[in-house]
Amino acid sequence: MSFIEIKDAAKGFGSPNNRTEVLKDINLTVEEGEFVVIVGYSGSGKSTLINLISGLVQPDTGSATIEGKVITGPGPDRGLVFQNYSLLPWLTVTENIALAVDEVFKDWSKDKRAAHVAKYIAMVKLTPAANKLPKELSGGMRQRVSVARTLAMEPKVLLMDEPLSALDALTRAQLQDEIADIWIKNKTTVIWITNDPDEAILVADRVIPLLPTSPATLGESISVNIPRPRDRKLINHEPEFKRLRAHLITTLLDSKGKNKVKSSRKLSLPDILPEDLNNLHNMEFINRRGPKRRTDNQREEVEVLA
Repeated sequence: MSFIEIKDAAKGFGSPNNRTEVLKDINLTVEEGEFVVIVGYSGSGKSTLINLISGLVQPDTGSATIEGKVITGPGPDRGLVFQNYSLLPWLTVTENIALAVDEVFKDWSKDKRAAHVAKYIAMVKLTPAANKLPKELSGGMRQRVSVARTLAMEPKVLLMDEPLSALDALTRAQLQDEIADIWIKNKTTVIWITNDPDEAILVADRVIPLLPTSPATLGESISVNIPRPRDRKLINHEPEFKRLRAHLITTLLDSKGKNKVKSSRKLSLPDILPEDLNNLHNMEFINRRGPKRRTDNQREEVEVLA
């Protein structure tokens, strides 16, 4: 039995008379310690899929399980990193992380919890900023706090819903490397959602495209066998990276093309003829009342000599 398993799941939103189906025929298995990235277009249902695993929403049909148990709601065994940091603005870095640690590890001593918080602050390289408020941090630093807070809860699964999408390219690249390094050390099971194929291949063991088939479904899993740690400066020159990237992008583009709806309809052209403004000496259009219309053209018979 797989660590996480989704079978024949479907999810939609809205009333019975006005319902939008988002996901269908979702089948996913993730092994313990695996780093899986799901790639898809914006608005294709990626967040809905991660919410099925987190327990924030329930499938309409099918099932979602972790360690063989049905997922019925959120739990400390699944830590979710959001796109928007979700930090309490009146608490410092230490206090934001301690809030989660104090809730999960209530039976620990105060000193043990404090040491645990400090460990994860150091892991994301924020020790000098431990006593700063979120407003005093950059976007990248805030996301580090969010990641540290989730890791400090020691979840069995780390769920990441486009965690770096709001960051500039340089900060995003730095955090991709840091999160990949943390995973190598901890081997926590990770399911990462993104719309960036390069990001997916850089960090993942396995990449799965979410096909925009309306409702969306998962495509064929793609194994990433590039050795770790992966150097972003060199990986762009790797033939395997280029092959995987081309395959992933082609899969997503092809599914997007197949999802286009073709329709035809009869169009009525406007009953107006263009004016010949090249002959400025011809002032006919000024003296005429209204535009020149096709229906105004008179049929005439012309004798043609053969």
